[in-house]
Amino acid sequence: MTAPRWLPVDPEQTHWDVVIVGTGIGGATLGHALAAAGRQVLFVEKGPLLHGPDRPNPQPPPEAGRWPHRARANTNLGDFDFRMPVGCVSGGSSAYYAAALERFSPDDFAPRQFFRHAPDTTLPERWPISYEELEPYYERAERLYRVRGTADPLYKGKESELLAPPSQSERDDHLQATFAEAGLHPYRVHVGCEFLEGCQGCPAGPCERDCKRDAASTCLVPALERCGAKLLPECEVVRVVAGPERVEEVICRNSTGELRLRGSIFVIAAGAFMTPVLLMRSKSDLWPTGVANRSGAVGRNLMFHGGDYFAVGPLRSVDGSGPQKTLALNDFYNAAGEKLGTFQTLGTSISVGQIMQYLRDSAPSSSAWWRWFLLPEPVWWRKMWSPFVRIAALVAFHAFRFRDAGIWVSILEDLPYYDNCVWPDPDHPQDIRIRYQYSEELRQRVLSFRQQLRRALKRHRIMVLSTGDKIDYPHVCGTCRFGDDPTDSVLDRNNRAHDLQNLYVVDASFFPSSGGTNPSLTIAANALRVADVLLGRNGAISSKS
Repeated sequence: MTAPRWLPVDPEQTHWDVVIVGTGIGGATLGHALAAAGRQVLFVEKGPLLHGPDRPNPQPPPEAGRWPHRARANTNLGDFDFRMPVGCVSGGSSAYYAAALERFSPDDFAPRQFFRHAPDTTLPERWPISYEELEPYYERAERLYRVRGTADPLYKGKESELLAPPSQSERDDHLQATFAEAGLHPYRVHVGCEFLEGCQGCPAGPCERDCKRDAASTCLVPALERCGAKLLPECEVVRVVAGPERVEEVICRNSTGELRLRGSIFVIAAGAFMTPVLLMRSKSDLWPTGVANRSGAVGRNLMFHGGDYFAVGPLRSVDGSGPQKTLALNDFYNAAGEKLGTFQTLGTSISVGQIMQYLRDSAPSSSAWWRWFLLPEPVWWRKMWSPFVRIAALVAFHAFRFRDAGIWVSILEDLPYYDNCVWPDPDHPQDIRIRYQYSEELRQRVLSFRQQLRRALKRHRIMVLSTGDKIDYPHVCGTCRFGDDPTDSVLDRNNRAHDLQNLYVVDASFFPSSGGTNPSLTIAANALRVADVLLGRNGAISSKS
């Protein structure tokens, strides 16, 4: 059988212009831009290639592309031992995202002004780059990922030039109209999707028709097929070898054994969990706490997003069939000086049976459930119905009430704290440890968002589907933040490690603040910016760069 042309024949004997670890939004977008400019790019991906003409037929089950190792989290919400909800496949976690590609607000680039009441946070006054610097790259990323949607009427930056979205369901037309009647400003959420006939958004795994614009179908596969880039799939980078000023090589492991890869530029884009862990695992006499970690900030300032899932019922019975990732509004993003976040459709439907199961599971244990559903009862009700029958009746009643509901999610900005961190698990070499304190400040903003939403949509039926505090693990960021001060950041303004001339990080690790919306478009836009930096600085990236 002939090997695919994108597979390097002898990768150890080539001095690559750029070696990129990871093929998610950051790594694939950067690599595509560099390969299109004629640079010799090698991608190294721990997971399999499940995109393009060389994808397996039939496709492996979705769990085959999930990260295979575990995380052990110590939090004030409890201790958790789980498989990380991130992708380990071509396209990284974007193979599993709902393809919401929203810009950060210009306010997000000067975040500290909104959180003077949180003195313990390490939130900076401003990002080392401005919104205006990133804006042209937002435009390029929207074109590259073929983003569809309509203008957000509340957005303060330059209006996006987007492709037209598809028709939405009767229910979402109804919700958009009634939200506007309530004084809100809904718009068609910005989504990277072609919406081919029968499109379901592919939230459970890689899209078999390349309808969803993930990092693999948009950037990785074109870089391999049209730009001469190479890929080592199912190959894990286990160590970064660095001298005092430069990375010399990365050591990888695949089914054939150990590989040592050399290059002029090395880019780590393994995700905000695994990028810092890889750097910390690469200890040496020169780098006793890990490569690029003289500041001690690698793995620190861990952030997620807060928020809730909601079922939002229409005012009348309407059909909800059709695209599910359709609407968003930002009336609560920055309301009266309180920085909250976005509110958007989740991108999946929910059945009456799922609602009933949720109500059955939550009814016995959640005091919030009782407050929401068991209003003051007359004596005859308590005498006539046993608790079990009352719960069953209420479950059926509210499942019926929400049978036409749309599922929405709130995304609220999380703040960085120095002691929220990730590091290699010393007892299990392939796993990671997480320490995270869900702050009281975030909890209060989540509650404020719920209250403001209920007031604004008082005519609608709203049910909170998440009980208690929620950590949005897929939106992890901040663990190798960029900044101007090398004593409290890992990367400079161009995403290069302060301490090394040829090491860059372009995944969500670089975020100094989390913003209040989906991170993917900002990662892609910044990767395009870094590509221009590399091309402009080096001309032809070579071993002499």
